[in-house]
Amino acid sequence: MIFRNILRNIACFVAVLSLFACADSEYSNYACHLVVNNLTLKNMMLGSAMTQESPGVFCRISMEGTTRFKFESNQSSEPSYSAALSIDQKANWAIGIYNAIIVGFGNLDGKFHAYDNQCPNCYESSGLPRYGLTMNTDGTATCKSCHRSYDMNNGGLLVKGDKGRGLIRYRAQTTGPFGVLSVNN
Repeated sequence: MIFRNILRNIACFVAVLSLFACADSEYSNYACHLVVNNLTLKNMMLGSAMTQESPGVFCRISMEGTTRFKFESNQSSEPSYSAALSIDQKANWAIGIYNAIIVGFGNLDGKFHAYDNQCPNCYESSGLPRYGLTMNTDGTATCKSCHRSYDMNNGGLLVKGDKGRGLIRYRAQTTGPFGVLSVNN
């Protein structure tokens, strides 16, 4: 009797555990770790994407060598640059799959999002990190290769094109426009 109860409890535990093992994670397992102190950088383009008062504004962050950050907005055609601090030059930041992430507050859910700049479907099918996204003023991002469009305002959902996955997402926090941005997985 006791043995049967133990077996039943173990079977229930394994069944519940298997439900969680098969679930897709909301966030990616790809390497991504970046901390930016915008109080020191004072980059307006990044700051506009880090404020809740301007939902739908997104900023692509990349690093040029080890000496400067490059910031691009979906609201502006000209990039902005900020010199990397000595701590940034020494850090081994992993900025997404291929040196670029996109951050900003969604205008539908009000959440702060961080996405990889790679098209998840093209990257998954080829394994090559050469499918960067084009940001649009309406808060979508489009792949030039497969022509899929993703809604950055709504969790990176695939909204146009062939069936596939939504954008690759990372955990992100901000303390405000001239505060600290933290992105990781």
